[in-house]
Amino acid sequence: MQWRKTIVTPLAAVAVASLAALVVGLATLPFPRALLGAVLAALMTAATIEDWRNFRVPNPLNFSLAALGIAAFLLGIDPLGEDVTRSFLDVITDAALTGGSLLLVREVYLRLRGIEGLGLGDVKLGGAAGVWLGWQQFALVVFLGTLAALLFVLAKSRQQGHWPASARVPYASFLAPATWVGWYLVQWSNVPLF
Repeated sequence: MQWRKTIVTPLAAVAVASLAALVVGLATLPFPRALLGAVLAALMTAATIEDWRNFRVPNPLNFSLAALGIAAFLLGIDPLGEDVTRSFLDVITDAALTGGSLLLVREVYLRLRGIEGLGLGDVKLGGAAGVWLGWQQFALVVFLGTLAALLFVLAKSRQQGHWPASARVPYASFLAPATWVGWYLVQWSNVPLF
């Protein structure tokens, strides 16, 4: 599939996304949150590129996302927000609920259609994102990611005349950026503007 080929060096893309997120973060968030945003942007960019190219999100990437979010929490900087009071059990519950919701979608689709519609890397990405976002904000992330994927399919269908039933969509390539956007919106909504 030619549309998946890119000429951007993955490391350069990760660096640019991280730097851009840091600049935006420094302009709008307290310093520790700006750093968290830059780390999250780097990981989400890496996930996007890997899924776009190979239809997979590697376990080390998902593990790093979850581990860095948990480490920040344990250091006293809850990735969800400054005014949030979550316990460690809440963080683990958030990860289980967000990953579990995508696992449920995966299993139902597999049982109904007999084909894998969502990869386990996407499920693990959802679980790791729960550490950063909480389960309440994850619905927005899934909505944004799914909307972007749908618009991509519609655009490709218009360009090609149809979308083959056997064609695959690299869903994490849309879910990962939506995760950063959702995280940033949650951070921004907690910052007083005046």
